Amino acid sequence: MEQPPVSISIAILRIGDGWRVISDGGSVGDFPYRVDAEEAALRFAAAAEGSGRPVEILLQQPGGELRSFARSNPAQ
Repeated sequence: MEQPPVSISIAILRIGDGWRVISDGGSVGDFPYRVDAEEAALRFAAAAEGSGRPVEILLQQPGGELRSFARSNPAQ
């Protein structure tokens, strides 16, 4: 029986006054605005989907928890 492919996780995190995008492979970049971080995460996810592995994007909430970021979410 085949194992399902391991997903690639991408997180958008609040760091001080800015935002950071990280993945399983390390930091993708730092951004001054949330919308910039979201756009970078979406670009990274689109590129990562070429690997054939599932991709999930997580967004840090004000309380610190990570929640799934729907790709159709407007920036807030």
